[in-house]
Amino acid sequence: MPSDIRRKLGKTMKRKADILIIGAGVLGSATAMHLAEKGVRNIFVLDFDLEGQWSSSELNAGGVRATWNHPLNIEISRDSILYYESVASEVGYHPCGYLWLYPPSKWEGALASRERQIALGWDVEAWDVPELIKRRPFLDKTDDLAGAIFGKRDGLINPNRLKNHYRERARSLGVEFVDRVWFKRASYDGGKANLVFDQYWDAEIYQDSEFKKHLLTDAGSGSGASREVIFEADQVVNCAGAWAPEVAKGLGYPCPSKPVRRQISVFDCRDLDLRPYGMIVDASGVYFHPEATNGLAGFANAGEPEGRNFQYDGESFFTEYLWPALYERSSKFERLKHLTGWAGLYEVSPDDCGIVGTVEDPAGNVPAKRVFESHSFSGHGAMQSFAAGRGLAEKIVTGAYQTLDLDPLHASRFDQGRLIRESNII
Repeated sequence: MPSDIRRKLGKTMKRKADILIIGAGVLGSATAMHLAEKGVRNIFVLDFDLEGQWSSSELNAGGVRATWNHPLNIEISRDSILYYESVASEVGYHPCGYLWLYPPSKWEGALASRERQIALGWDVEAWDVPELIKRRPFLDKTDDLAGAIFGKRDGLINPNRLKNHYRERARSLGVEFVDRVWFKRASYDGGKANLVFDQYWDAEIYQDSEFKKHLLTDAGSGSGASREVIFEADQVVNCAGAWAPEVAKGLGYPCPSKPVRRQISVFDCRDLDLRPYGMIVDASGVYFHPEATNGLAGFANAGEPEGRNFQYDGESFFTEYLWPALYERSSKFERLKHLTGWAGLYEVSPDDCGIVGTVEDPAGNVPAKRVFESHSFSGHGAMQSFAAGRGLAEKIVTGAYQTLDLDPLHASRFDQGRLIRESNII
């Protein structure tokens, strides 16, 4: 165990925090940065997998876009991307665009969404089929299309660099990130939260990739290589991503989200260089973009069962779900070779949009204004992390949202029938 962590946790076995954030992915790290920038001190961010080997923040396609239907999603992404533009070299932001292909049945709705995006300050173009063929001549199978929407400031980002950017700024302001800790349970005493974690001190066991995957898959701790560590915190933030439901349960409240596997394939596109182009979302739901000199593609399988599954199905996934749609879109895609791929987790909410705000527990198990949450962005956490973290920090520090009103993302919407109606989900 590193000597600095031993000094912090090994001797006293109990620490005090003003704010304790569980989960150090892009959302947890962004929240920590914004809190620290607002002058909050004694912030701890705890994670079992701080490196992020199995985190949703790492195992994704890296797209960022404000081409949404719902106004709040547009605004959260818009503000986040504007920030990414300002630090582009640090976070690997590349404004290569998002191109959405639409069949006739969805074209009218796409144009209506475009008007909303433009009204909220996001410049988006509409292309008819001749214009599409002119701009993207390799998309030469278009009989099923009515047109395309192009968000030219949308693009790609490096999620790892973005996460580390947040962390570096947070650390420079005194935030402490603690690795190898697994949340177990919480109790409340006089408004304080006492949180119990398992700390994995055996570096050799912890560095075993399969060991970490086993614990993360089963969502449970447990070997002789751990010991309990207790944190006393004034306020707690659940940013645990695909593990948010278990963390919520340990904190004493219900969470409606579920973890779902998403798979991504990398392929050799021998007849086409995709590097001049950005993300393309096919009418079938398959999305693809350049990945170095190859192509990367993914698809959200509606039949995927709930659960923490990191198994990549390999070439069978590519040939069943991705290649047929690509073949039907371009003659350049008739000869593709599967190379590799991976599986990661989305934390999916009932309306596929994020959950942000104060935890309000009608059962009274959680003290008022002590527990907060930011998770379940259903695959768009990286693209919305800056504005989501900013908003939650405002809520925690001042008691109200100041820049964007994120109240529509409060978890109470599911019980009250106020779901976010979002059509641009992939």
